[in-house]
Amino acid sequence: VNMKTIYRILVVIGLLVVIAACNDESRLSPEFEYTGPIPEIADGPSEAQKICYDLYQKYDHNVYYTLSGDEALRTNVGQTQINMLYYLPESAWPLEAADEVTAESFLKLLKSFYDALPEEIVKTTVIKRQVLLKVNFWFDMLLNYYGVWAPEFMSMGFTDEAQQGIVYWGEIDDNIGPQPELWKYSIVNSFFLTRTSTYFARDMVAPLDFAQVSAGKYLGEMPESEQAEAMDNVVDWMTGELNMDYLRSLGFVEPYAFLMITREYMPNEDMATYATWIACHPLEERQEVLNTYPLVKRKYDLTLKYYKENLKIDLEEFSKFWVNVTVE
Repeated sequence: VNMKTIYRILVVIGLLVVIAACNDESRLSPEFEYTGPIPEIADGPSEAQKICYDLYQKYDHNVYYTLSGDEALRTNVGQTQINMLYYLPESAWPLEAADEVTAESFLKLLKSFYDALPEEIVKTTVIKRQVLLKVNFWFDMLLNYYGVWAPEFMSMGFTDEAQQGIVYWGEIDDNIGPQPELWKYSIVNSFFLTRTSTYFARDMVAPLDFAQVSAGKYLGEMPESEQAEAMDNVVDWMTGELNMDYLRSLGFVEPYAFLMITREYMPNEDMATYATWIACHPLEERQEVLNTYPLVKRKYDLTLKYYKENLKIDLEEFSKFWVNVTVE
């Protein structure tokens, strides 16, 4: 056998070895890579944990009630910025996880809210990670720093530019126990505000016709020479009593929208106050306001129309359900 033949045989053998190795490699299973939420959301054993698992399976929401310290601040892209939480007392740190009994009550209410809405609307909200804690990030700040003109109930959590999609639900504490009205208001307000935001939700259109109803009547749109008088008209600074007649005459059902919003700046937040007002109060309770204040009636009608067209939600039908939901 000459050298050329030997060389050819060796080349063929080499190719066969490479092919065999490739075939063996293709039969190997790649190493498992976990891509789910961190920490992993298990199915039970507690009832509260089962609800967290159900919310994850159905809506892809990552809800936790057992996280504390740095784990509670974790996000999918790092850690929640805490510089905006400077007002919290030192005793708030490290963060304490929610108490299980109260957490179970809150989670049942949260699930009943989601289950009453169109599934796709819930799945596509910016809110994805929710953490239940004892300290209340948001509501305490409003009370401590903005006092009497803060909304009666504000969301217990917040999503903002620094932490999109993260909600911290506070005061989930057995020493406080269930707070039905605060919980029901906060859940609705937090969801509707973020789900209709043209900043957070790209499938939403700005409610410009709604905002136009109170054009020039938002505090930030008034001449500076009139703003001090308007503030005095909104609230009695001696007693803290709100002048709802004045607010409603301008087309507002809450002081927050009047004080913090303009037609150009987050008009969906103004609309969210209407959606929340509708959801949390029966029509018979709201009817006198609608009959008395024409600007409120116009914004109410536009809110109903917007939610039906863009979210497939009949707010009046939803209200009949939500006002009668009980907290266990």
